[in-house]
Amino acid sequence: MKRLFIVRHGRTQWNVEKRLQGASGDSPVLQDDLTPYQRVAAYLDQYDFAAAYTSPLARAVTSGNLILARMPRHHALRLTPVTGLTEIGFGQWEGQKRADLVKDHLALFKKLSRRENDPGLTALGVEDFNVAGERFAAALKQIAEALPADGNALIVTHGGIAQLGLRHLTGNDHLLGLKNLSTSIVGVVADQYYVDVYNQTAYLPHVDLDEGNVSIL
Repeated sequence: MKRLFIVRHGRTQWNVEKRLQGASGDSPVLQDDLTPYQRVAAYLDQYDFAAAYTSPLARAVTSGNLILARMPRHHALRLTPVTGLTEIGFGQWEGQKRADLVKDHLALFKKLSRRENDPGLTALGVEDFNVAGERFAAALKQIAEALPADGNALIVTHGGIAQLGLRHLTGNDHLLGLKNLSTSIVGVVADQYYVDVYNQTAYLPHVDLDEGNVSIL
């Protein structure tokens, strides 16, 4: 069985400030405490990975490199950027605080939160959610197809697009938001995809229960 290990990037300043951070917003990863990276790396290094991929956005690339640098069994593994793994684009709402958007645009923000396409969101430049889900699913399929039999791939990406893309790929509409440095494992059997593990954070020293995708209520 092939497996895709999908890791959400580490915490950024915009995550802390509850600002929408999509395809064109790229707040730096916070590196004041690298213990969480050590923990996720120790968890992942138990497995054998044939390849590693990342969203091309800096917060994902930085997170991926911080993780791989702490995986001694995979010291030679290098990240390959894949455009399809990029976060959803939030248009004019990039960098806006969730609290302000909820206060001033509650009805429209609820549609964003439900990943429901709307002319008002389109006018703001928000990416079509169906298109976004399809591109992420297509990227995962390409990665899976390139793996050897029973191979594993490490994938560092983003919370919003991973949740949306996995819903699209597996047909599971009950998947909730993902926490920073969480791991989700997707099994691939005979071109069928299913979620084996979702939003795993047990290895982290501390998990903020209020942490999640800022774009979701």
